[in-house]
Amino acid sequence: MRTLRPPFIVLGVLCVGFLVWIACSAAWLPERVAVHFGSSGEANGWMTRSSHLLSIGGLGVGVPLLFAGLVLLIGWIPAQFINVPRRDYWLAPEREAETRGLILRGLLWLGCLMVVFFSGIQFLLVQANQVTPAHWPMQWGLPVTGGFLVGVGLWLAYFIGYFAKER
Repeated sequence: MRTLRPPFIVLGVLCVGFLVWIACSAAWLPERVAVHFGSSGEANGWMTRSSHLLSIGGLGVGVPLLFAGLVLLIGWIPAQFINVPRRDYWLAPEREAETRGLILRGLLWLGCLMVVFFSGIQFLLVQANQVTPAHWPMQWGLPVTGGFLVGVGLWLAYFIGYFAKER
């Protein structure tokens, strides 16, 4: 069985890098930060800079750490609460440890993807607040959100494909 160390290390490095990015990008934000935008990109919701930094920092590190917390708890979750395709096969006693390990690593890698996504959101918010009036940078919004959605789709496809087969 593979170890959980690599995804834990990557997640830790990404979280630290994200917090450094948040701290460095704070100087580029106005005191009143546009944080919500309409469909045409116009700003329609604001926060103070400090509230925004606390919010984005909390979400960008808190959500992935929630996944890491699930990793620590999954060993205690009874098998009947784990929903995977071909459950009887994958949660049979001889494969249960391997299955749980795969789920744990997957959650940690998903947490890494979340940190990268929140870093992208912070980049977009910095860009949006560089113009007056603040305006969402549509040219960057699609690659950031689309990239995240593609990443989550690939993550899901891997898991569904892996568990759909017996090995």
